[in-house]
Amino acid sequence: MSRAVGMMTTTLGAYMTFKMWAEFQDALGIVFGGSWAVIIATITFLIYQSNKNDLAYESSMGEINGSPNLTKKAMEAENPQPLMFIAGAYVFILVIFELLLSLV
Repeated sequence: MSRAVGMMTTTLGAYMTFKMWAEFQDALGIVFGGSWAVIIATITFLIYQSNKNDLAYESSMGEINGSPNLTKKAMEAENPQPLMFIAGAYVFILVIFELLLSLV
């Protein structure tokens, strides 16, 4: 079940990221023009991704020991995740997000 939740979370994150960058590039296009918007959005994305990768690398250094995974699996076994509730919450987020974007 944790794989399903992980896949839903990844899909929601990718969707929101693509929508965010599209809106960001549209806003920049209005202010700076199309070509400058692409350049600024690309540079901003590269800086964001570099910082994200640095944080992920630093946090993974603490997970070399295998014991944290055992604790996590034990906790997941004791407290199963409510898959339908999480799926419903993600669909609700998508609907609200699309409604807000259509109003702008």
